[in-house]
Amino acid sequence: MRYPTLLFLGFLTTGAAFPAIAANISPTAAKIELGHRLFYDADLSRDGSMSCATCHEQRHAFSDANPTHPGVTDEDGIRNVPPLANVGQFHTLTWINQHVTTLEDQFFIPLSGHHPVEMGMTDMPELARRLFANPCYRVLFSKAFPEKNIPIDARSVAQAMSAFEQELISDKSPWDLRLSGATRSQTNGKKIFFGKGKCSSCHQPPLFTDQEFHALSTSYSEPIRTPSLRNVEVTAPYLHDGSAPTLRKAILAHPKSNLLSQKELIELMAFLKLLTDHNFLSDASLGLPSEECPISTQ
Repeated sequence: MRYPTLLFLGFLTTGAAFPAIAANISPTAAKIELGHRLFYDADLSRDGSMSCATCHEQRHAFSDANPTHPGVTDEDGIRNVPPLANVGQFHTLTWINQHVTTLEDQFFIPLSGHHPVEMGMTDMPELARRLFANPCYRVLFSKAFPEKNIPIDARSVAQAMSAFEQELISDKSPWDLRLSGATRSQTNGKKIFFGKGKCSSCHQPPLFTDQEFHALSTSYSEPIRTPSLRNVEVTAPYLHDGSAPTLRKAILAHPKSNLLSQKELIELMAFLKLLTDHNFLSDASLGLPSEECPISTQ
C-alpha cells in the first residue's frame, strides 16, 4: 500500500492528513503510550530485527543476560547493556560519555550510532515512512504533539521514548519497604554495605549510584559511570564490559573487597537481594503492549 510522501526533519506531507482523535487522551498520556509501543517495535531498526526491548528485557530489569549484545550487523557490542530502572532520574546516561545528559539525546546512540552499530537506523525518512504507515501511530503522534503540523519526526520519536522510560520506576523492593522480611544475614550485609565495605561511597541510595565516573581499579583504568544496584540480583553479567558473570566476581573486582571475609561477602550479597523489585520485573503496564490500538483510528 502506498502512503503520502514524507521528507523527514522538516519534511512535507501530501495526501491524507493525520486522522482525527476519537478518544479523550492527554498529550502526556499519548506520549507515554506511544513511547511504550515504540520501545517494543523492531521497525525502529534498519532490518526490522531489533527493538529497544531486544536488549532491555523487563525480567532483567530492562538489561540483558549477555556480556554484550551484537547489533543488526552482528558487530560485537562493547558495553554491557545497562538496566533502565529509574533512568528518568539519572543525569548521566551512558557508561563513559559524561556529556549525554538527556534521554532524548541518549536515544540516538543505539538508534543510529556506529561505534558499535546497534539498531543501525540512519535512514530517517525510512523510519518516518514506517511509522506513518501505522494508523495507531498516526493517531498517537497527532495527539502527543498537537502543537506540531508534522508530528512524526526524529525528535518526537525520542521525546515519546523518553516519556515511556521515565515510567520505568522501581521503588517497591524490600529496601523501599523498610527491609520487610530481612534475614539476619541481610541485616548484617546492610551494615557491611554502609560500613566496612564502603559500598555506599559510590552506590548511594536511593538510586544506589552516585552517577559519577570512576576508575574501578588499575585493570579498568577508564572512568566508568557507577551503575545502579537496583535489581542487581537479576542483571548479571556485571561490570561495564560484562566480564563478571556472577555478583561475587563483580564484588571481588573492587579493590576494597579484600577487606571482607567470606562470611561478610555472603552477607553483603544477601543484602543486595533486598534491592530486587519483583513488582517492577512483572508489571504488565511496562511489558509488551497489546496489538490493539488503545484509541480509535477511525
